[in-house]
Amino acid sequence: MSPRPHASSSSPASSEDPQTQKKHHLRRVKANCRERNRMHGLNHALDVLRQKVPLTTQHQKLSKIETLRLARNYIDALNLMLSSGKQPSNLEYAHILSNGLSQTTTNLIASLMHVQPRLLILAQRQGRLLDAPQIPDFGALPSTPSAHAYPADCFYTGPTPMDVGYDSHHV
Repeated sequence: MSPRPHASSSSPASSEDPQTQKKHHLRRVKANCRERNRMHGLNHALDVLRQKVPLTTQHQKLSKIETLRLARNYIDALNLMLSSGKQPSNLEYAHILSNGLSQTTTNLIASLMHVQPRLLILAQRQGRLLDAPQIPDFGALPSTPSAHAYPADCFYTGPTPMDVGYDSHHV
């Protein structure tokens, strides 16, 4: 069996009859429309996600990958707080949030959390936190209805299981 001959034109449909070309063009137009709609949906979802992470568009629009990484880090921070029952220091929280993010985003997080960027960068390079002064007043951080600068902004403020003597090990 011999190899299939190639058409001399760059378009695969150029050697086909006009009806076939029209069908091919219509399929391409429909596929392009589906892809465009898919991307619009994805971009909309990322815009919504950007409003839920600690850095909102009021700071700087994050790239798609930075948005996903920050969302992952934010979930990690919330999980850590829920499992430990403790609120981390600003430096600890900023360290968790900035894991794997660009220097620009790390600097924004440091600024938002009132942490010296150099302490955060050193902690990232060493893979652990350094002893650093903590800022105990978490309520002084800015908060907007659409974004939570610090996870305490989105916590239930009523009595917690720890306040009422609930022990999760005896369930």
